[in-house]
Amino acid sequence: MVKNDANSKAAWRWGSMVVALLTLQVALGVVAIFLATGDRSVAVVPDYYQKALDWDKQAARKRTSEKLGWTFTVAEIPAGQSGNGLMLKLLDADGQPVAIQTGTVSIYHHARAGDVLQFSLDESVTADSPLAFTECVDRGGWWQVEIDVTDDSGARFVESRQVLLQGPASSEQSS
Repeated sequence: MVKNDANSKAAWRWGSMVVALLTLQVALGVVAIFLATGDRSVAVVPDYYQKALDWDKQAARKRTSEKLGWTFTVAEIPAGQSGNGLMLKLLDADGQPVAIQTGTVSIYHHARAGDVLQFSLDESVTADSPLAFTECVDRGGWWQVEIDVTDDSGARFVESRQVLLQGPASSEQSS
């Protein structure tokens, strides 16, 4: 009798161990799936697949933009002014500001490529003042700034630029 009782206890103990390990494996799998799909920072490039399909069109747009001779500059707005953000200037070949009819500006941090901030531009943008986007830089590091605009004459300009920004923490420390 004693031998049968010991076998029964051992069977329960080892069977419980197997069930516990299988349960742990399922739980770790669920956590892994949650981390893989829930964290938006895993996106290397937003909308990567569609951009890959449209690569030829984008390359042609970029060549056309380069022929315009326009200059696109990006500067960080200091923290003390109107919030942490970016100031963009677009000048034509003669060094004059471009009057934007329509367009978009997309901004994202390289570590959080899934969190894209997109700003729509319309004819209310005046050519005399630079484009200012406040409260959009929440951390330092490498940021991607993509601009796609059309001027009053219908000329389209596209450019994508990597910019190293200090972010709010460094700006506050230097004050």
